[in-house]
Formats: sequence, structure tokens, C-alpha cells
Amino acid sequence: MEIITVPANERALYNRFIRQNYPPIGAFMQTWEWGTFQEALGRKTERYFLKKNSKTVAAFTLVHHAVSFGLSYAYAPRGPVISRELGEQAHSDVFDCIRQWAQEKFAKSIFVRLEPPTQFIPHGMSKFSVPPYYVQPRFNLAIPLHARTEEIAARFHPSTRSNIKRAERRGVHVEMGSSFEELFDQFLAMTQDTIQRNSGKDVYPAPLYFKSLFETVPLLGNTSDPDSLSLGVFCGCVNGQPAAIHLVLFFGDTATYLYGASYSKYLNSKVTTYLHWTALLETKRKGMKFYDIGGIDDVRWPTLTHFKRQFRGKEFHYIGNMDIPIRPELYRFYNFIHRFKKS
Repeated sequence: MEIITVPANERALYNRFIRQNYPPIGAFMQTWEWGTFQEALGRKTERYFLKKNSKTVAAFTLVHHAVSFGLSYAYAPRGPVISRELGEQAHSDVFDCIRQWAQEKFAKSIFVRLEPPTQFIPHGMSKFSVPPYYVQPRFNLAIPLHARTEEIAARFHPSTRSNIKRAERRGVHVEMGSSFEELFDQFLAMTQDTIQRNSGKDVYPAPLYFKSLFETVPLLGNTSDPDSLSLGVFCGCVNGQPAAIHLVLFFGDTATYLYGASYSKYLNSKVTTYLHWTALLETKRKGMKFYDIGGIDDVRWPTLTHFKRQFRGKEFHYIGNMDIPIRPELYRFYNFIHRFKKS
């Protein structure tokens, strides 16, 4: 096996491999466009093919994150994506190849972090380090869309179905954002309202994150490329006034709810539930298979998890992080500091 850099003129080929071998959850983080978004945030990004006998068997994007004292680590969010044709033993060969390659190529990094979108623990896991935390949610809830719309709604909790109807009665309608300038300031104002409502707990990244997202990921409807990542901006209005905004990423067979924010005074309209329903309908209209409503965790987000489970979707879980320590002492110190910050 060999690992080679993917040149810019093979963007479509790279995205096509990700789409054809995608995991249901999180594939967008391994797309070319998501890498471009990371670059806009000031992070060095590299894309690779892993080949066996000239055939691509895996692909992954590495994003380099700077830490203190000029140090850094590399991270493959929800990666690598491995060919569906490979068996479990071959998966282990892929991880071992990446491990040996990373130890030579990134000698100055603290560690290289993989986050394989797989539910089984590969052989040879003892050669990796598994931190006592995870970056992306280990558990996600996605709503399968193969059934008719009426059948999908019938599986919802009765209160969810009632809230969708209540939103319609209370004058909620949804508009699709068509430009960055149109809704950016409105969304930021909603995030501040949401933070205040959550007792000051801020779960949002800096405004630069959203600005870069709008500038680098094409808006839904502005591209006809099936292998391209696109961003849907769903604005829920109550009697013509903006009440809530959801950001949803579309790629492959899955649309993924990324962030949402709302004005507190409109929550009784059930606009947030209606936004999920509208995004789900758009996902199904586009012929996709899943609407991923996001991460769930009974301990970390009990209220949010309860809300999401009322959509009665399918729960997915992945094994979490697999780290390749490059500089072991610094790696142990990094994890110690990380645990201290989380406590």
C-alpha cells in the first residue's frame, strides 16, 4: 500500500470516492469543500489517497491544528473513508499503513488523530492510543427516508407530529437563504439570544467560522454537481418575521443538521421542530437516504437528546478517536491538559 497526495485537479475524483464509500454519518467532513473551509479558518489541510496495486482503497483529509509553543497535531475528522469492498482484516491493514506513514511524515507533530467511521474495533488497535474523550459525537440520530412521507411522520412521537401541525396553524413558513449577506447578521443575533436562554452557555464557534462556511461551501441550489458539498440555510418565519435559522449540509445520501439558533419569543410557535421537518422534506425531495439530526448523548445533552429521539430515527455509533502518538511525552501532556480543561 502507498499513500499519495491528491492534486487539486482530482477534486471530483476525490469527492466521488468519499460519496461512493461514505458512512451514513459525518462524510461531509471528508469532502474537498470541507477541507477548503478548514483552510479559510487558517488551518493547513492535506488530502490523500491510499492505494493498493494502483487502486484507491481509502481516502482522507488531514487538518493541522496549532497548539501552544509552535506545536501542532493533525486530525482526520470522520476519516479515513475506506472502500466498501474491503473486509475487516483489510481495514486493519489500512490503519497500520497510515500509522507507519504518519510516524515518518509528521515527525514534528505531537500526534495524528484518526476518527474512523466504523462501528467495529479493528485488529491491531493496541498500536494506537485511545484518549478518554472524543471530538465528534460518538452517537448520532438520523432519520431514514426510504418510506413515504406519511409513513415517516407516522413514526414520530405524537407530540412531534402535533408540533408540526401547531407551527402551521401559527403562521410558520420556511424560506431558503440565497446569500451570505442576507441572513448572517440575523443568525448571529439569534445565537446570542439562544446563549442567553441557555444560562450563558455558548456552544457556538466564533463568527469567523460561520463567515468562512458561507464563503467556501456553495449554497444549496447554486451547484448541480452531485459530488459537491452544499449548504442549506433554512429560515423559519412567524407571520413574516425571522424566528429561527438552521444550517444543513448536503452531501451524498445524507443531509446533516449542523447548527441552529432562534429567538426566544417565537419558540411557542414550534418553529424549530418545523425547520427540521422542512429540511427533512427537502432531503427526501433530493432523493437522499438520511436526514442526520445530529449528535445525541444522554449524559452531556439530555434535553437535546430527548428532543431528537422524538423523531424516532436510527441511532448510529462509531468507535471514536484512534491516535498515533508521534512525540509520546508531549502527547501525554496534551491529553492531561485537555482533561483539565474539560473538568
